[in-house]
Amino acid sequence: MAALLFVSILWAFSFGLIKGQLTGLDPAMVAHLRLILCFLTFLPISLYLGRFKPNAKLMAIGAVQFGVMYLAYIESYQYLPGYLVAVFTIFTPIYVLLIDSIISKRLTFAWLLPILLSIGASSIMVFKMPNQDDLLIGFAILQVANIAFAIGQVSYKYVGSLSLKNHTANMVSLYLGASLLTGIFAWPALAANITAISQQQWSVILYLGVIASGVGFYLWNWGSQQVSSPLLAIMNNGYLSFALLFSLTIFNEGADITKLLLGSSLMAISLWWAHWLTKSGVDKSATKSSI
Repeated sequence: MAALLFVSILWAFSFGLIKGQLTGLDPAMVAHLRLILCFLTFLPISLYLGRFKPNAKLMAIGAVQFGVMYLAYIESYQYLPGYLVAVFTIFTPIYVLLIDSIISKRLTFAWLLPILLSIGASSIMVFKMPNQDDLLIGFAILQVANIAFAIGQVSYKYVGSLSLKNHTANMVSLYLGASLLTGIFAWPALAANITAISQQQWSVILYLGVIASGVGFYLWNWGSQQVSSPLLAIMNNGYLSFALLFSLTIFNEGADITKLLLGSSLMAISLWWAHWLTKSGVDKSATKSSI
């Protein structure tokens, strides 16, 4: 849980950076550069540990969780303002629950209530009446990203490893699969546009690739194996409170304090509720195996 909370804080910075610095660049190129940096960051560590061996199953999961997700996620910024990207990511917990239910062949309806509460809490914090011609296109693209990320994290929850060495090697395979997929879409733009990236944009890409994506996804997939499925689902919206708080205190942007406090309180209640359901024995989804 601590790892998921830390990553939520880490990801809270990303929305403003992408919208403010990178939306003029080709989305596939940005996605590929971020993911190749993830791969290059953790490959030497895995080689030092002596555990890296490309795994086709993990590469496929990574291609979906990170590759498809980033291609769609960054593309959505071409159609939506930053706040609507945040709004339309709040449905990921439902996808996590449904996909976990398909994999485990079990759906516990008691989980739906705290998860729906977390979505309601998120909508209170970030929803504004949209005025956007490309709203439906952006919404559809972003749901592809949400579903891809849900598929990947739930899949890794079931097939990953709690061994630190194995997890590091596993993540390198995930990043490799994602890098290869995004590279296919990014190749035309790389040759034509990579020299047009400014020094400031390179700094943002470096931060997003090594820290927000590389370290963030490493810790997220690590933490996903240590919590129940409903807690994992709800934590997919955990970054929103921090994102709005940072917009007020660091980026000097507008945010409704009343909505922030109310939504954050309801989010905390939904997490406590899911934790209580887990402790009371409602959730029995702690299925672990090693690759």
